[in-house]
Amino acid sequence: MAERIFAMPDLGEGLEEGIIVEWLVAEGDTVELNQPLLEVDTAKATVEIPSPHAGVVRVLHGAAGSAIPVGAPLVTFQVVGSPEPSDTAPPRSTMVTPTPSLTETPPGGAAAATPPVRRLAKEVGIDIGVIDGSGAGGRVLEADVRRQIAASLTVQASIPQVTTFRTVDCTALQHYRKELGLSPLPVVVAALCRTVQTHPLLNARWAGDHIELRGAVNVGIAVDTDRGLVVPVVQDAGRTPVSDLASQITRVARGARSGKLTLDDIAPTPTIAVSNTGSYGSEAGTPILSRGTSVTLGLGVIAPRALVVDGQVQVRQACTLSLTFDHRVLDGAATGAALTDLVDLLQSPERLQDLAG
Repeated sequence: MAERIFAMPDLGEGLEEGIIVEWLVAEGDTVELNQPLLEVDTAKATVEIPSPHAGVVRVLHGAAGSAIPVGAPLVTFQVVGSPEPSDTAPPRSTMVTPTPSLTETPPGGAAAATPPVRRLAKEVGIDIGVIDGSGAGGRVLEADVRRQIAASLTVQASIPQVTTFRTVDCTALQHYRKELGLSPLPVVVAALCRTVQTHPLLNARWAGDHIELRGAVNVGIAVDTDRGLVVPVVQDAGRTPVSDLASQITRVARGARSGKLTLDDIAPTPTIAVSNTGSYGSEAGTPILSRGTSVTLGLGVIAPRALVVDGQVQVRQACTLSLTFDHRVLDGAATGAALTDLVDLLQSPERLQDLAG
C-alpha cells in the first residue's frame, strides 16, 4: 500500500477534537517511527504526538490553530518500502479545519461557539455538541456551558456514590517516606495498589448491567492546575515500586501544571483515582468519582492530632482518608474491609518496608 493516513487519536477525557499548536515536521520530510510529529492542545494539556510510521510526510492535514476532530486525517505518509506516487498523480491539497470564528457555524452541524467558550467546555469536560445555545443563531454562550455543568452534576448525582472515612496514625508512614526521601502521596498510592490485590472490586467498574473486573491498576492522580482539574494516569501502578511511582507522579503532576503531558499520560482511562486534598491544607473531603472508576481515595493533610494509643491520649502525626465508592460495585462492608486493610498497611512499619520491592 503506497500510503498510510494517520488520524487524530483519541486524546481521552471525553474530548472530541484537538487544536494543532505546532507542526514539528514539514511535507517532504523523512521521519522515523515515534519521531515527534506535532503538538496538540487538548485544553487540558499540550500533547506531543509521535509518528506511527517510518516514511515520508506527504500531506499535513491542517495548519497551526486548526481544530481537528478525533478520527479526522492528520498526516498522510508514504511508508518506508512503499512505491513513490506517480508523477502524474493529481496534486493533493492540505485540508485546513480552522478554529470556529466569532460568526461562523462549523461544518457538519457542529455547535457554533467562540474559541474561549469551546475551551471552557473542554476544561470542565462538557461535550459542547449537546448544548442548546441561547445566542444568535443557536450560538453556545459561556452561560450555556455553566448551565450544562449543573445538568451534568445532576446526572453525576444519579450514580450512588458513598464516602467513608478513617483516621490514620501516620507515625510509621512519615518515618518510612522520610527514610526514602519521598512525599506521602506515592507511598499511599503504592499501599492502595497493594490493597487492590486482596480487594479487586476497588479496581472494578460498573459496565451497564454487570461489574467488570480489571487487572492492571491505572491510577488517576488529580492535579489542580490553572487550566482546571486534570487527572493524568500512572499506568500499571500496581507493578511499580514506590520509588518509581514517586518519579512518575512527580512527572505527570509537573506535566499537568505546565500543560506538557504526553498522550500516554492522558489517553488511558484510570481504573482507580487518588486526590491529595491535603496538599492545600484540607483535613478531609468527599471526592467525586473520576471517569471510569468506582473508587476515589482522598488523602487529607497530615498534622498533629490527639490519638488514643494503648489506652493513653498521645499527640501523633495523623490524617483522614476519604474513600468515595460506587455503591453499584461495592457495598459498605466490602469497602470498610478494604479501607481497614489499607489503614493497617499504612500503620505497619514492616508492611510499608515491603512496598519498596
